[in-house]
Amino acid sequence: MSKIRLIALDLDGTLLEGDKSILPELKKVLIDLGRRGVKITTASGRYLENQLEILSLNDMGIKVGVPHALIANEQEIYIASANQYVPLIEHNSMVEREWIKIMPIVLDLLKETLDEFREKGIEVNPYDENAIERHMAGLLFKDIEEARKAEQYLRNKIMERGLKLKCCRSWCLVLILLPFAGKGEAVKTLAEYWNIEYPNVLCIGDDDHDIEMLDGRYGFISATVSNADREVIDIVKNIGGYISKLPRGRGVLDIFRYFSLIP
Repeated sequence: MSKIRLIALDLDGTLLEGDKSILPELKKVLIDLGRRGVKITTASGRYLENQLEILSLNDMGIKVGVPHALIANEQEIYIASANQYVPLIEHNSMVEREWIKIMPIVLDLLKETLDEFREKGIEVNPYDENAIERHMAGLLFKDIEEARKAEQYLRNKIMERGLKLKCCRSWCLVLILLPFAGKGEAVKTLAEYWNIEYPNVLCIGDDDHDIEMLDGRYGFISATVSNADREVIDIVKNIGGYISKLPRGRGVLDIFRYFSLIP
């Protein structure tokens, strides 16, 4: 019998196939696990409405009762209740208040960095559309290596100025978020909300934005799929997590078998 009571799933590159579909056999397994009492949550940078649309197209969500929660914008939490996903008020309100306070500083920092990189001839654009609603802002690069350099550059600026902010990267997108934002913190909050101990939480992801829920800092069980970033695979390997030899949804199913969630 598996000890896992909560499963947190990244969407793009993990739960979703390239066309944003969910494998029918994986969908069936998730619904069955939910009926057996295992809590399921997404853990995504996608905003709430976009997740609801994707789930609806895949015949999942409120109408089947799974996922039991949605983590949106890497930090906001929505719980399935009364035929809808409702915000976890105390948590989401705190995110909103703190972001409004710090957002002007974030946008100024990003504008300054944008100008500096453009002066060097680097192609980069602001990524702060709907920054108020999404509680994040960033820079979008054409080249992944330039994005890596910018991530470190911004981290150094944040540290030098004593700002309480978090910087992270997903492919060519470099984002600045609140210090307590991120998928790991959101999963931790959900586990506490459902009174689930951290070693009973399984997290599955594939890219940089998933690292803080995969690197062992919270004591979660860690797993990844074969199409994951090299850095993610190395991190999961180093903490003794499971690395599937299969990609995306087939990899998730393989992970479930490995942890005895399914035969």
